[in-house]
Amino acid sequence: MRDFVAKLNHAADTGQWACTMDLLDGWAKADALMGPISGYQGYYERSWAGTDFALVVLHLPANVKDANPGRLNAISQWLEHIAVATRDADAINHLHNNLVYWAGLNLVAIGTVAHNPELVDAGLARAREGIHDIGPNGALEREVKRGDRALHYHTFALIPLVFTAELARQQHVDLYQENGHAIARLANLVTEAVIDPSSFAKITPIKQQLFPWTFQDELSWMEPYYARTRDPRLPGLIAPRRPLSEWRLGGNVTEIWGVPLSPAEKN
Repeated sequence: MRDFVAKLNHAADTGQWACTMDLLDGWAKADALMGPISGYQGYYERSWAGTDFALVVLHLPANVKDANPGRLNAISQWLEHIAVATRDADAINHLHNNLVYWAGLNLVAIGTVAHNPELVDAGLARAREGIHDIGPNGALEREVKRGDRALHYHTFALIPLVFTAELARQQHVDLYQENGHAIARLANLVTEAVIDPSSFAKITPIKQQLFPWTFQDELSWMEPYYARTRDPRLPGLIAPRRPLSEWRLGGNVTEIWGVPLSPAEKN
């Protein structure tokens, strides 16, 4: 599956729109990813993949959409199958952690593609669960319990909350202001930790272990967040990491969501 996602994202990133449509159309006709799943991981992977597919569709050029109404309708129906399966997945719903927030992004992204307000509302409810989990200090209690991976999972949890907040604005919903601007508190916590990892000691005394991608592509949330907030700390963190690319978010996040940085901002 991840090989397919990589091929799809590469096609979209390089403007190979005929290839992009062929890949999505082929999987839609096969109703891909809708077979039986054994083990929890498969539910998470399907949720992430559906999010990626929806974000690719959302950012198709207008002329490509106009030229392919029938194929896009079939793709949208297939994505709705993925979203409904994600919405109803007990393997995700019982967790009440970052995977629920990712499921929320899946539902909002696919609901936006399919013009399905019920899916959007279900996704917003999951995002709001995450937003209301953010404490006064910006921490997520369930992710603090991850021990030496707590910082990694705070970063990972922030991604779907920011991207859902961006998509929600199209529905005239401002998730950024909810729970006393909670997303900003979590974003500040992670930003401080990127600048100075020892700052996370105020959340947990456990020495943190990061994956190689934690402070690389999983900082992709910074692109839309900086475009929205203009936090002056972010350009110097974004610039050396560009292009930020995340396989769950349609590929090259910088290209779609980023804004130009001036030479002064990069320093």
